[in-house]
Amino acid sequence: RPRTTDPPRRPGSMVGLLPQTNAAAQAEVLGDAWDYRGRPAARSTTGRWGAAAMILVAELNERLTTLGIAVNLVTYLTATMHVGNAEAANVVTNFMGTSFMLCLLGGFVADSFLGRYLTIAIFTAIQVQGVTILTISTAAPGLRPPACTAEGGGIGTCSRASGAQLGVLYLALYLTALGTGGLKSSVSGFGSDQFDESDRTEKSQMMRFFNWFFFFISLGSLLAVTVLVYVQDNLGRPWGYGACAASIAVGLVVFLAGTRRYRFKKLAGSPLTQIAAVVVAAWRKRGVQLPTDTSMLYDIDVACTCCITGCSGQK
Repeated sequence: RPRTTDPPRRPGSMVGLLPQTNAAAQAEVLGDAWDYRGRPAARSTTGRWGAAAMILVAELNERLTTLGIAVNLVTYLTATMHVGNAEAANVVTNFMGTSFMLCLLGGFVADSFLGRYLTIAIFTAIQVQGVTILTISTAAPGLRPPACTAEGGGIGTCSRASGAQLGVLYLALYLTALGTGGLKSSVSGFGSDQFDESDRTEKSQMMRFFNWFFFFISLGSLLAVTVLVYVQDNLGRPWGYGACAASIAVGLVVFLAGTRRYRFKKLAGSPLTQIAAVVVAAWRKRGVQLPTDTSMLYDIDVACTCCITGCSGQK
């Protein structure tokens, strides 16, 4: 019987097919970023403007909320809580200063433990709680002193807020400051994580992202000092601070809605940890005797140094 044979195959028809397929697959994923399931992030379905836009909304609402509270807080403390002008101004500066100082804590937590995504989500939730407590404190009659009562001479008698009433107010303010510090420390970095610097197109998009980022900061500040101040002065503090609470809550929801689209980077570690390690090591070795040969104080690769400077006459 004649033996059947396979049809002739053209030489080189399968050569390089598998390597080309692998190269194409590698071009579709990023080696230094992962999706929300821990898989290598696909370039076409993660990151870029689809994810960055949601981060911008979160930053817009954070700026609107924080500045909407701080810009008109002095008048609330003096007119409603009946504290002095100097004390009211001190409360506001402490609130804003704490917000910025806590960025150090937020950055340390994000770089060393939680990552930027979880840090933003957790601290934004804390800020929502703080602004909600602040809104309740302005609406509940028991959490603010009674209004001033006018006497016969025309000069009103005002009762200063009690310690418990001020305690609730300070709790709300510093929870808000804690949330602001954690969010602000990571939001711009997490936005830049959505773009691949090795890709020319995405690198250009990253530069535009930072332009839009500062535009949204300015837009949130503008809305806070115009719209929110108008609402607070004409409709009441509960409405104004309630709008702040609703704004940051919406920002949190929008941010969480983009979870499937985000790109996540590996924890890089905080430089504060490295600085602290150097300080601790120096303190522990403070009693060590210095060597007589000062060259022993340096960690130098002699072979590499000889290659550069030439050590033909040295032993």
